Amino acid sequence: MANRQAFDNAFRAGAPIGDGAPPLCHKSPTSPAPSQEILSAMPLAPPVGVVVANHNNGAFVEKAIESVARQSVRDLSVVVVDDASTDRSDEAIRHCLARLDDPRFRYVKLETNLGQAGALGRGLAGLDTPFVCFLDSDDVWHDAFIARHLAVHLNADFPVALTYCDSHVIDGDDRLLAGTAWWFDSSDPGAWDRRTIDPSLIPTIDAATGELAYPPRSGVTFHPHWSPDGATNTMASMMFRRSFVDLVLVPPSHTLKLYVDFYLSTFACLLTGAIAIHQPLYGYRMHGSNRHSNAAVLGGTYNSSMREWAPIRSYILQMVQLVLRRDADSIRTAFGDQRHAEAEALLADVVGKLPRHGAGVQGRLTETARGKLADLLGGGLSRLGLRNRS
Repeated sequence: MANRQAFDNAFRAGAPIGDGAPPLCHKSPTSPAPSQEILSAMPLAPPVGVVVANHNNGAFVEKAIESVARQSVRDLSVVVVDDASTDRSDEAIRHCLARLDDPRFRYVKLETNLGQAGALGRGLAGLDTPFVCFLDSDDVWHDAFIARHLAVHLNADFPVALTYCDSHVIDGDDRLLAGTAWWFDSSDPGAWDRRTIDPSLIPTIDAATGELAYPPRSGVTFHPHWSPDGATNTMASMMFRRSFVDLVLVPPSHTLKLYVDFYLSTFACLLTGAIAIHQPLYGYRMHGSNRHSNAAVLGGTYNSSMREWAPIRSYILQMVQLVLRRDADSIRTAFGDQRHAEAEALLADVVGKLPRHGAGVQGRLTETARGKLADLLGGGLSRLGLRNRS
């Protein structure tokens, strides 16, 4: 137990895991080397749950569903939720699911629009898997998305609540616009250095078909702490531990109708750290009718949206701050007093200290910030993950 505590202390102090940190267990001098260890029966990979939340993406939702059905990992439970769409989404979803005839898929049709948190919550209610992913209904996963995320989550270095990956940026016809999302891991200090580009990052193009092929990328990076200048990616890039989502996704759905990806990824980075998978494992679609990504791919550190980011960011960070205060007992029980205190201090440095009883920030969230958000964004589902907008 003392050794476990020493490991926890090293992690909280920012010590690299696996490089000077105390081992998780003691081995006798006669223990075989790792390459010689033999287990009588290896454990099995756990099942993964998927929620595909849709609102008025009838032109693309079938491709999203099909990309889940093609996953190389087969032990899946999938709930498709239509959040009271007014286009042909319901017809498209029913047609796709009937054609697939896949018992892993279930469909929930909502008659009243609940927004992103409400739609995802309805999908989660039908899942009991230890890991969950959320696919935006106009994006598509590459076939190895779940396999790669699950393998990284099950690493033998350090468990986290969140893994996220890079993405390809595609248009409405599935044509590639960019080979990476520039904001993915954009806090890397070497991101803006003059450098030679690795040839493995440049695709080959089949002259006859136009098909692109990229070599696989094996790199992953553990980020132990949240930074206000850090970046993850959109909701479709992420896999979460279900128990973590259940712990922190507690605000009423009407107060979190948008940007659940930013909310969850901020919480995960604050409390457990996150692991970035450098390989693009999905297509982030910019089709001209996105609720957030309504701009063009101009190159450089382009803005994918013409909307104002500062009030959105402030609103979500204050929401995280409020939940940290209101659910302090359960969060401290799960992660310890020190990690909770560090999370509160980091947020206080960015958005200011929370009033002693939380009433003041609740008022700001309910009236000023939420009203500003409504003016900026309207209703429906959001498509933005945590990214730097400074």
